[in-house]
Amino acid sequence: MNPKIGIVASAHRPQNWMNLYKSIGDNEVDFELVFVGPNPPDFELPKNFRFIKSLVKPTQCLEIAFRNTVADYVVNIADDCEFKTPQPLDKLYNLYKSCNSEKVIVSSKMMTNGQDQSHFAHRFFTDDKSSLVMPLGGFIAKKFYHNLGGIDKHFIAVMWDLDIAMRVYALGGRVVMSDVYVNEDRGKNAGSNLCGEFWGHDRALLEGLWTTNGEVHLNRKNPVEPFSDMNILNASQGPRGRWCGNGPVFFEKVENRLRRYSSIFGRVNRGIRKPSMYQNYVKRMVLRLKGKL
Repeated sequence: MNPKIGIVASAHRPQNWMNLYKSIGDNEVDFELVFVGPNPPDFELPKNFRFIKSLVKPTQCLEIAFRNTVADYVVNIADDCEFKTPQPLDKLYNLYKSCNSEKVIVSSKMMTNGQDQSHFAHRFFTDDKSSLVMPLGGFIAKKFYHNLGGIDKHFIAVMWDLDIAMRVYALGGRVVMSDVYVNEDRGKNAGSNLCGEFWGHDRALLEGLWTTNGEVHLNRKNPVEPFSDMNILNASQGPRGRWCGNGPVFFEKVENRLRRYSSIFGRVNRGIRKPSMYQNYVKRMVLRLKGKL
């Protein structure tokens, strides 16, 4: 029999994995873990815990995990986190079933270093209590997740889950808060802070898709672009951040060069389409020639 719940993660800190596993505790529902990342553990994993090695970017690692779990429902987590509520999976599952709707994400509540952050952390705009509720470690039906299109490949590391939540809202669904707490232990992050490192790119992408003049709307500006199954384990797709993947070095260098030229040509193309700026461009060129810019 397949497990009911798959816990998935983009994971690179094996030293934390067994503490996370133990924090799940005893639950009536069967579960499995599928972690994807660059660092295999140097110890034997439990039978319901699978590791898939890949050097691709974090969002792509997560998508690989989503596509490889055999469970009916999925929960994403980070490997510097642990559950702090007994029988967390039973509680999430039972709350989900009580909603009597597929279009639901059941969220855990956020703690950081043992401090409850749920009073402000679960909003699209964290300083606006009237903005839409956003999930942490969202519990969702896997079939519904795939029907939504999965993770958009343009996200590098973070904010992808808020994009998923917005797509649920756009279909008339909702995010429901549970009483299950998940604690992020920053002492276990091994020097990694993906939110700090990729906030600029991924948050700008999220707001560009779902806001206009600072106001949230439910009409996504661009269609979802999912990851392709082709070479998904070996080469990062979309914006790559610092993760090239584990393809041949020659091809990775070619890819980097093409991306750089694509960025340059993109800026030139945008400039050509703005005749009103031609005079300004000429001034900038003159200043460059004079060495003043």
